[in-house]
Amino acid sequence: MRHNLIPLALFLIFASHISSAQTFTSTEQQVPLIELYTSEGCSSCPPADRYLSQLSDEKGLWEEFVPIAFHVDYWDYIGWKDPYASKEYSQRQRRYAAEYRETTVYTPGLRKAGEEWRSWRIFGNPRLDSDEAGNPGVLKIAVNNDGLFEADFTAQDTSESVQLTVALLGLNLSNEVTRGENRGKTLEHDFVVLGISTYSSANSGEWSGQLPAASVDAPNYAIAAWVTQGGSLVPIQATGGLISIDQSQPLAKN
Repeated sequence: MRHNLIPLALFLIFASHISSAQTFTSTEQQVPLIELYTSEGCSSCPPADRYLSQLSDEKGLWEEFVPIAFHVDYWDYIGWKDPYASKEYSQRQRRYAAEYRETTVYTPGLRKAGEEWRSWRIFGNPRLDSDEAGNPGVLKIAVNNDGLFEADFTAQDTSESVQLTVALLGLNLSNEVTRGENRGKTLEHDFVVLGISTYSSANSGEWSGQLPAASVDAPNYAIAAWVTQGGSLVPIQATGGLISIDQSQPLAKN
């Protein structure tokens, strides 16, 4: 009898995690990742920040596009240190420029499914400026209240290795800028990347782990998850959504 109690206890723990999990699933058709590269030290960035925030009202959010904002640190030297910026995010933007053989990086800069997306000012809605999307496969991620996740990707093309990236996003962020080009302004942000982790494929497109830690606390959180192939930065499928987490255990780094 004692021998059977251990599997039963493990089953109950597993069932508890599954029942409390929040699950996000892409369609089979490609869901583009919309990446904004921005900075609080850049006077031309607030309109792009507002644009990204406005996407929260779009019907296709999460199901038809996934927006995220990377704050870069290369404008910090001109007077204001962006509290959401990271050298890692600046390097990511430069890696994109190298991969696409672009001559420079700039802010605000938007990318849609990896490619530069300059027409956001004209079309506004990512769904209205869509190229014919492919069918890369279905990405699914389940997150429980403790921030543990399980993800899987059923790829149509299995000829290349697949990597998963998970980003923790901050919503309803607000910051008063006291120096630099935006001095005296209160800037508001959504979908801000506060932490990011990348995982190589461990078992036929299946992963498990802990959500990345946040660089700062946020009033609300979301996640974005996407997959890439063959070492490229270009996202081939994405999903995400709002998450509820155990607020008794802050996600922010010490």
